[in-house]
Amino acid sequence: MNASTKSLLVGGAGALLGVGAYATFVPQSGVWGPVIYRGTSDDPPRVALTFDDGPTAGATDRVLDILGELDVKAAFFVIGRNVEREPQLLARMAAQGHLIGNHSYDHSRWGIFGQYRYWREQIARTDTAIERVLGQKSTMFRPPMGQKTPHIMSAARQTGHAVVTWNVRGWDGLATTTPRILRRILPQCRPGSIILLHDGTEPGRRRDASPTIAAIKPLVLELRARGLEVGSLAEMMKAGKA
Repeated sequence: MNASTKSLLVGGAGALLGVGAYATFVPQSGVWGPVIYRGTSDDPPRVALTFDDGPTAGATDRVLDILGELDVKAAFFVIGRNVEREPQLLARMAAQGHLIGNHSYDHSRWGIFGQYRYWREQIARTDTAIERVLGQKSTMFRPPMGQKTPHIMSAARQTGHAVVTWNVRGWDGLATTTPRILRRILPQCRPGSIILLHDGTEPGRRRDASPTIAAIKPLVLELRARGLEVGSLAEMMKAGKA
């Protein structure tokens, strides 16, 4: 094998790895299957507010208080284990008119290596936890950290879930401050944006949710001042498939 052939092979392998990384780790990528990461930009101009990793006592309830005060309907992508621990918070989400999505049962950081059977069980167990409380399962699934593989996408499809990610995020799952959250989100928001924040905490981990909680009201008020209402994700999901 000459040097030119070797160079072509190395370049091809690198390109394949790059495509695979994009398909897996970029939340907006639809390489492995259809993904909803933004909504329609039709009138009225609006964005959708979504929260991950709840329900968590001491955080989710405070988020719900603020959303109620602002008359905002959001979408909550819940972890099955957390639902089993705090069913009353899930019931409150639904009673206040918020959408409920499936965010896996364990939210394992190693789940990306799981095969189809693992992911089908993760989704099904969370559906069951939700259904026990609300009498119906969710039809939306958000993979942990937005990471997608053919196994994850196939399991979501076979269990009847639309995969919903985001195109704007506050990076509040990490240690941060309220001003930083607002600086990350507001410049990116456009009609149809799906915003990711976190109301809860992954099982077995700790997180200070106070920066997120403090950011919600100024975020919503500033979006409204810019002519963007915080609308229903369900209404916005009719568009934006990758």
